Amino acid sequence: MRYWHEVKRFKKDQFTVVWDWTYEDAPLDSMFDASIFDIEDMADRCNRYVDTHYIARVRFFYDGAEMGSSTLGSCYARDCDPEDDMLSGISGYMADMMEEAESEARERCVEMLENLKKDFLGIDTGVETV
Repeated sequence: MRYWHEVKRFKKDQFTVVWDWTYEDAPLDSMFDASIFDIEDMADRCNRYVDTHYIARVRFFYDGAEMGSSTLGSCYARDCDPEDDMLSGISGYMADMMEEAESEARERCVEMLENLKKDFLGIDTGVETV
């Protein structure tokens, strides 16, 4: 079981959004291609707790239920904490993760609403759900 470190919790429209991170288990040398020349130094810096190799996650909740999420593995926080890296946007990736998780959450909520109408009220709205 992984322990996730919460970075930020906030409201966005109908949703509660949670940003969190956990340590990446995969070794650095299997995550980067040959264009990264300082992998040994990066691993040493992580072992000395100067840098952190981590997984970032964004989750969208509605009424306590997770409705959408997005994760990004093999993030590398150099000279900072993963929290600082995430709050600064992970070089633009946080915006992409937010968009992906919110889109999934909205689609899932609409699908759930259609199913609830059909199952509990006997209303078939004609919207096809998966």
